[in-house]
Amino acid sequence: MTQGLFAAALAFAVAYLFMPVGRRTLARAIVKTVPVSLFAIVAALAGAPVLLVAALVHSAAGDLLLAFARPATDDDGSADPAFLSGLIAFLAGHVIYVLLFAQTRFGGLPAFSWLIAVMMVGVALILGRILFRHAGPLRWPVMAYVGAILAMGLTALLTGSWLVIAGAVLFMASDAILGMEKFVIAPGDEARRAFTGPAIWVLYVAAQFALVSAFV
Repeated sequence: MTQGLFAAALAFAVAYLFMPVGRRTLARAIVKTVPVSLFAIVAALAGAPVLLVAALVHSAAGDLLLAFARPATDDDGSADPAFLSGLIAFLAGHVIYVLLFAQTRFGGLPAFSWLIAVMMVGVALILGRILFRHAGPLRWPVMAYVGAILAMGLTALLTGSWLVIAGAVLFMASDAILGMEKFVIAPGDEARRAFTGPAIWVLYVAAQFALVSAFV
């Protein structure tokens, strides 16, 4: 049953890649929300930690809310309630992941974990500086989010699981591209946006899949 749910989740994830970009429809929101919702069901059925299920549920809620967010190409500089709500849902999800990773040990610290940690901090500082200049009214919520996902990445190292670490790194990469797409890349830069949208989604789904697989 678990394999069937995983297959269904990945099928919906692939289907979402081929849906029209920029259309805020209920059908598109449902398809976007299904993959991580199914991951949460898999985790619950497998008896995975409650914190993992909670983090996935918050992520799925974030997916639903962001599906109704204003496209970056229509951004008028004002705060978008749907985007802010999605940001908060994912922020809560990352905090839950931090709590989960902080109490999980699959083994000792992996080799070169200090180097990975330094790279994570460096990327977060650079990204935070860029987004601070461009995020406008969402500047401080975005800074809180950058801090939360950095904490998630660092605590992932403590688990001693390369699968958890890979999931955290993929999540950080997905969110970094999302931040650049939302706040930095020019609305008319279609060449870059043709890459960023699929990249964000593929990295994000791969991240959640890796994190679930580490515990199931």
